[in-house]
Amino acid sequence: MEPPYEPPPSLGPIEPRSVEPAFPLTRSDYSLADLLSRASEAWSRDLGTWVLAVVLYILIGVGIPMMLGLFTGFFSGFQGSSSHWSGVRLAVEGVSQIVQLVLSAIFTLGFWAMALRGLNGEPARVGALFSQLSKIWKYILQSLALGLGLVLIIAPILLIIFLAFVGPVDRSTPMSEIMQSAGMPLAITTLVAAPVYIYVILGLLFAQVELAFNDDAGPIDAIIYSWRIARGKRLSIFGVAVISTFILLGSLMLCGIGVLFGAPLATLLFGALYLALRHGADVPPANTATTLGRRY
Repeated sequence: MEPPYEPPPSLGPIEPRSVEPAFPLTRSDYSLADLLSRASEAWSRDLGTWVLAVVLYILIGVGIPMMLGLFTGFFSGFQGSSSHWSGVRLAVEGVSQIVQLVLSAIFTLGFWAMALRGLNGEPARVGALFSQLSKIWKYILQSLALGLGLVLIIAPILLIIFLAFVGPVDRSTPMSEIMQSAGMPLAITTLVAAPVYIYVILGLLFAQVELAFNDDAGPIDAIIYSWRIARGKRLSIFGVAVISTFILLGSLMLCGIGVLFGAPLATLLFGALYLALRHGADVPPANTATTLGRRY
């Protein structure tokens, strides 16, 4: 007679891990009507929460940088009086830039977290707006990486145009003379290269959304995954991005108050496209513990 089965000894508590849910739309069977339907459903269900979130963004995300800007302008008035005031002004400007970057990280990732929760049927609580604080460093590093990549692409083009059409200059050369020589070549180059720029930008639009949705994605991972998600779907991304932009701009024209309603809808629409395209893309499953795995 065999001895009764005994389970192996416990290796310790297992930490809960939320993985990517089954979003009803996929990259092979979605339409604009489907995306609008999912976005409007999530928008109407939690409209009051979204309005409160946008108000908090205006008060904190916009209000604090404005106050810091006033302080910076105040210290700029003392720029020529002494080196002491000049140092204070530079310190205030540095702190202002850091605060703006941190606030941008909090609210950008927070809004995406709210949108992704709502689109998956979870309540879009205001607490989700501040659920991504642990990823601030990821957002900052990703922003720096994207900015550096942009510089590495644009700087050689500017250098070639400058050397070919402007030539040697010194500090006394007026800017109007430089622009007269390089303005037209720069405009033509920008126009010719515009399709390439648009192609690259469309492949990177989901980088921040991926950071918010996937806890396992690092700053560079999110960029790579965004590129894979966009593969073969750039026309759809461009179309939805244009519609979202029109929704946002149209809401701003309604005396500004419309942004309380238009900004959430535009965010939800683009978030719905992200979830649909991610479902079936060549990316690993997402760990959604800080978005869908939390209860508020």
